[in-house]
Amino acid sequence: MGTNICFTYIPPAFRAEGVDYTFEQKGSVHKIIFEKMQEEGTVLIQQQPLNDGQHVLPSFFRLTLKSEKSTIEDMDYLLEEIDRLG
Repeated sequence: MGTNICFTYIPPAFRAEGVDYTFEQKGSVHKIIFEKMQEEGTVLIQQQPLNDGQHVLPSFFRLTLKSEKSTIEDMDYLLEEIDRLG
């Protein structure tokens, strides 16, 4: 059995209060980071939008963990890489 973790990344430029972060920008940020992941080969976390007929969300990251061997250090590395690439 695995655990799915779905999350979004907010680039530093959009973290300030009052800054508009549009639906389109949210969708493109994850696609750009995913492409950088593919180019660099350090990590690869799937990104995808959600449109199930009732809910529509721009692209987000979806990480599936299937091993009890994953560590806090592994998770820290993944998040640091996403932040570096973003």
